[in-house]
Amino acid sequence: MNLQALPLPYAPGAISGLSERLMSSHHQNNYGGAVKRLNAIRAQLAATPFASTPGFLLNGLKREELIATNSMLLHELYFASLGGDGQTMEPAMRLALDANFGGLERWREQFGACAKALGGGSGWMLLVFNPREGTLVNQWSADHTHALAGGTPLLALDMYEHAYHLDFGANAAAYVDACLAAIDWAGVYARYKTAVHAASEGFGAEQGDIANSLVLDVRRAGVFEKATTQLPGAAWRDPADVAQWATDLPHDRPVTVYCVYGHEVSRATALRLRAIGVDARYLIGGIDGWSNAGMPVEPRGQRP
Repeated sequence: MNLQALPLPYAPGAISGLSERLMSSHHQNNYGGAVKRLNAIRAQLAATPFASTPGFLLNGLKREELIATNSMLLHELYFASLGGDGQTMEPAMRLALDANFGGLERWREQFGACAKALGGGSGWMLLVFNPREGTLVNQWSADHTHALAGGTPLLALDMYEHAYHLDFGANAAAYVDACLAAIDWAGVYARYKTAVHAASEGFGAEQGDIANSLVLDVRRAGVFEKATTQLPGAAWRDPADVAQWATDLPHDRPVTVYCVYGHEVSRATALRLRAIGVDARYLIGGIDGWSNAGMPVEPRGQRP
């Protein structure tokens, strides 16, 4: 079956700073061309007698299949990454940028500089979730075949000249700035949440399984300040500073971290701790599920 190109998720002229002409050409010619090319390559592969075909021909076909597939997927992510105001995001997404880059502006500085370094050439700039470490990384990609193994791309910026030359000529930096101002962080967060949940599914702790654990409250600082209760014996640690306090944790006993609902804050924190050898789990349901089950709580302690 032939794949069909996805429509733009907004009108071609809806992105401030990027013309309707540019977006229409990019979507129809470059993205649409990748989909058509992939369909043609797959049809050729389906008709290929693999056992009798010379290796160099197979290598070429499979390489072109990979290039066309990644071109299709990254273009779809690129278009889905735009359509916002570049600023508005869920608190948990902002926390992820704080914990991994030192904040939105620091992330923007790094991502934008690396993207501009690709100007005049070709490639992609990607924000990727690394499930092995529970982290976000800015990934440079020279072409359609470079990827972080096991990583989940959350945001893509096309740095091939076809993405900007109609509007900006050789001024790739202005194009990068226009795209950064139009990021749809709601979509990025939705993809981040899905990726974190998938990576952490095997590391949840039930309410009855934490008796011998070191229990850490990793609710966001603002949420912790407004809270009145915590789990008995829990110590609060700022999830935005996990890189600073993680190395002080024991490696000879389990560690259970919890947030409000047991979603991406505690899950991502547990993944980061596990990456450095801590036997970490996140509390399924968080403190909300704990309290609703009638489990004991105590007055909230002070920040360290």
